[in-house]
Amino acid sequence: SLKHVVAGEDRNRMIKYSPEHMHCFAQIYAPLCAPNTGYVCFQTLKNEQAGFRVAATGVITDIDCGQAKVVKKLKLVGEPKKIFKNTCFVKGMFSSALEVARFEGASVRTVSGIRGQIKKSIKGEHGVFRATFEDKVMASDIVFLRTWVQVHPQRFYNAVTNALGTFDGAGSKNEGWRKMKTVSELRRDRGQFPPVEKDSLYKPIERQGELFKTLKI
Repeated sequence: SLKHVVAGEDRNRMIKYSPEHMHCFAQIYAPLCAPNTGYVCFQTLKNEQAGFRVAATGVITDIDCGQAKVVKKLKLVGEPKKIFKNTCFVKGMFSSALEVARFEGASVRTVSGIRGQIKKSIKGEHGVFRATFEDKVMASDIVFLRTWVQVHPQRFYNAVTNALGTFDGAGSKNEGWRKMKTVSELRRDRGQFPPVEKDSLYKPIERQGELFKTLKI
């Protein structure tokens, strides 16, 4: 998992791709190595690969045994259940009172821009909590919470002692070590496309503007 430290932030934020013309940190599950040891990353080791290139180069800074926390953005969504003057019961965001207790005091926001705060969970109703807002929430509003969730690297590695030696079952003597195919390589060989979930597709958002009453003092 790649992590990138931005100036002014006290967290290691996960990024999808390595930044262009910049350095970043990577958390890798691998055999123990001494710090200041250099390493090279390759996408493939095939001899007939036309676009062969070095994917990344770097140096091992330290061995933290997974103590460094890498986080990514998470947006939790809920909807109003009961609406009062400046208070609202929100459902669908959490599944238990324990999760609500974890986020007590966190800031929430509605789609219409009304800010609020999580107060306490409602007894007897799993995941429903009470929140206070700056203004009265509409029944058509959606309440969302922006937070961070920890990302763990996959705890698996396959040590290669000799990448140039032959192996049993090779097609020819010149064929060296052959790694396990990835899912994308298997799909490419079989002519298959990755599965598409309808819920993950982008759709045009059509939302009517809310009309609020004028403020009277």
